[in-house]
Amino acid sequence: MRTLLWSAVFLLISSSLVAQDDWKADGSSLLRKCSLAVRIFDGEKLSSADTVEGAFCSGYIAGNHDMDFMVQMLEEHQKITLMQHACPPSTASGEQAVRIVVKYLRDNPDRLHMPASILVTDAIRSSFPCK
Repeated sequence: MRTLLWSAVFLLISSSLVAQDDWKADGSSLLRKCSLAVRIFDGEKLSSADTVEGAFCSGYIAGNHDMDFMVQMLEEHQKITLMQHACPPSTASGEQAVRIVVKYLRDNPDRLHMPASILVTDAIRSSFPCK
């Protein structure tokens, strides 16, 4: 969680670099950024620009998870069901989530044209379905 927080802070500080990127909010863009994040997790030294790109991935996935959690709380409060959710264990890390998303994207190249938010949700749900 601490890594995700620092990644988000770094991303906000470096927003001018990200603004110049070719982010299309699709699976292909997400795979490119998340592949950089995995290289960082594996200890590879990357350029500052690539580090920002990898941090963007971590922040994007964390934001997607936060949205899913918020909807779960809304459903619980309103006693309704809006969508199927992911139920990751409390021990799941941000790094694990990024690796899950990268594997899912690589295993499903036919879906890379789809919105990144849908693909992240599908990847996490498939790995951590609610019982």
